[in-house]
Amino acid sequence: MPVAPLSPRILFTVALVLLTLTFLVVRVILAWMPLRIALTPPATKTRRVRRRALGLFRTAAEKRTRGATGILLYLSLAEHRAELIADESIHSKVAPELWGEAMSDLIEEVRAGRPGAGMAKAVERIGVVLAEHFPKSHSDVNELPDRLIEL
Repeated sequence: MPVAPLSPRILFTVALVLLTLTFLVVRVILAWMPLRIALTPPATKTRRVRRRALGLFRTAAEKRTRGATGILLYLSLAEHRAELIADESIHSKVAPELWGEAMSDLIEEVRAGRPGAGMAKAVERIGVVLAEHFPKSHSDVNELPDRLIEL
């Protein structure tokens, strides 16, 4: 028994249904965040973390102290990235390389599964650098809250 050829309309409908199903399956699979993070290129992860850190810094700390001495230490566990952003007066006096030890301590502890300890060690190192370049005076007050914010 010969098979009648399918009309273009039926072929197009079948193709459209298959494409729609494929799209929906891929969309559901990519909704799983660990897979999305794994498939994201490293440069994109770095840009995203930097952009979020800058946004938070500008909102919460930038130029909110008399001496423009605010610092944000941002850690993204999902992307495995960290950023340290400093206000203008700190940035002008402290070379970015001096933050290396703080970031190294942070990364070492995060890799060991202790992100809280890493943040604490990094903050200690940051304090050492700041004390060297911005010694405390009698009139100093803490103008920004010292707290961990988990998003």
